Amino acid sequence: MSAAADAPWDDAPCGLVTLARDGTVLAANRVLWEWTGRAADDVVGKVPLSALLSVGGRIYWETHLAPLLEVEGRVDEVAVELRVRDGRLPVLLTAVVGGDRVHAAISSARDRMSYERELLAARVAAERASGQLQALQATTAALSRALGVAGVAQALLAAAVDQLGAAAATLWLADEEARLVHGATGEPPAGLPSSGVLLRGESAAPDGGRTVVPLQGQSGLRGVLSLAPRTDAAADPLDAEVLTAVGQQAGLALDRAQLYEQSANVARELQHSLLAGEPPVDERFSVATVYRPGVELLEVGGDFYDVFLAAEGLLAVVVGDVVGRGLGAASAMGQLRSAVRAVAGPGVGPGRLLTRLDRFVEQVETAGMSTLAYAELDLATGVLRYACAGHPPPLLLRTGQDAELLWEGRSTPLGAFVRPLERSEAEVQLTPGDRLLLCTDGLFERRDREIDEGLALVAQATEGSHGVPLDEAVRSLTSRLLADESTRDDVCVLLLQWTAGDFDRHLSADLTGLSALRHDLAAWLVAQDVAPGIAEDLVLATSEALANAAEHGSGLHPGEQVHLRVRLADAAHETAEVVVQVADRGRWRTGASSHERGRGLTIIGALVDDVTVDDRDGTRVVLRKRLAP
Repeated sequence: MSAAADAPWDDAPCGLVTLARDGTVLAANRVLWEWTGRAADDVVGKVPLSALLSVGGRIYWETHLAPLLEVEGRVDEVAVELRVRDGRLPVLLTAVVGGDRVHAAISSARDRMSYERELLAARVAAERASGQLQALQATTAALSRALGVAGVAQALLAAAVDQLGAAAATLWLADEEARLVHGATGEPPAGLPSSGVLLRGESAAPDGGRTVVPLQGQSGLRGVLSLAPRTDAAADPLDAEVLTAVGQQAGLALDRAQLYEQSANVARELQHSLLAGEPPVDERFSVATVYRPGVELLEVGGDFYDVFLAAEGLLAVVVGDVVGRGLGAASAMGQLRSAVRAVAGPGVGPGRLLTRLDRFVEQVETAGMSTLAYAELDLATGVLRYACAGHPPPLLLRTGQDAELLWEGRSTPLGAFVRPLERSEAEVQLTPGDRLLLCTDGLFERRDREIDEGLALVAQATEGSHGVPLDEAVRSLTSRLLADESTRDDVCVLLLQWTAGDFDRHLSADLTGLSALRHDLAAWLVAQDVAPGIAEDLVLATSEALANAAEHGSGLHPGEQVHLRVRLADAAHETAEVVVQVADRGRWRTGASSHERGRGLTIIGALVDDVTVDDRDGTRVVLRKRLAP
């Protein structure tokens, strides 16, 4: 070989040898000569390789290795001993047959073990570095997904144990005056870091067996994370560089979380300012609502609800969904809710109200294709009239019966046609204790399931809710259906219960509306299971008492009102009776009209069991009629 060709041969970290097929050494590199202390001229072409081995190695070569080379053509990393200047050197022999030659490599077993230890250490270091990088990436990803300061705190504590390898973690957060307060704990062991270490917070550093990590935000210290290391033998020590990087990421995450919460609070306040205020107070009904904004809390949504009196004794409930998000949808929602209140009133009804809203949305572009469910409940009779414009159907919940979806009274979303069409409505009779559920599609609609399946889940979630207080029932329903947190849409739920109660009305003293009042009173008496004959007598007697009060107490003046309250007393006993009270603010006139008044009282007295008149403060007439014959 030339000098250039010999260079890599001689510089190899092991002994390299070329042998004849009978084992005679034909060439070797400098390493082998240095190990054996032999001169090349004394060995090459004269001495077999086996002569350079120990006695045991020579015998093993002759009895095993040489035959194996002839049969297999190679041997790999066979442990033998090489005779060297100062004794014997454990080596690993690898040989390969190539034509009429045998090429062998002899490496020091000691060097090989050292190499393997170095490789193993390098591999362990690389795996640890990779694990630290993955832990840092996973922690950063968890912090980036967290919403709000509490979310960041929980993500950081979870990552400290699951990703960073701490046994436990304690989080201290800086308050508005930059004072550290105990924010959250992941079951730390006894002994917290000293206040001095917490307040310094310059870098990740040990303190009394714990590691303290400052959480630096853009404008200063956001908090401090205190970590307790694991004590088991297989645990890796906490890495200061990784913890420092985590502290920086967590500080910035807390900055973002605080800004997010501030913006979310503004959006939430705006949203709630656009939603309905307190519902009217009346013992004949109860209502509970839940509004939950979608995932994008910083945007104002278009879902809304409202509860108000469309007329005396007529409760209106509405749940709507304006298309889109942001200020445009919120503005349209506020205008639409106001329009519903403006349009609703005596004699309008759900169908006509939706028809008029069609004309309204023509003037408000962002309100087009809104969906809306509107219902009016006669608090005296329990008659519910309703209509839906492209909205999910109301769900009727009756005691001891399966939930019923009310599919009638349906039409398209608002503004769906250029020329508004007359919209339909439907009617259902409620019994005391019945409940009505209205909601937006965010409660049940998901990308991976059909709408019918979602509605069935809503009905299923209401099972067993009778007897549960309304607030608790609506919260439980919402929590069950939103447990997967997979919806990004707003959710609005309204649960109404009719409890019947007294029949309570005001009648204009000019007797406008007397016919409608008679009809509603008759329906209320039927709902109370009053026998038809007794109900007819009561309606006639009440009508006569109202007419007397309007004429003799208020002079049929349209600015005056007569108050009527009818109640069922001792309903569960044999002494059950209907008590009717008619009151006005005037005093019944005497003179020429006294005869007419007396005739009216005579008619009333013939129809009921007892009549009393009290004129000490205005005039109050009380009629009593027993239900048992």
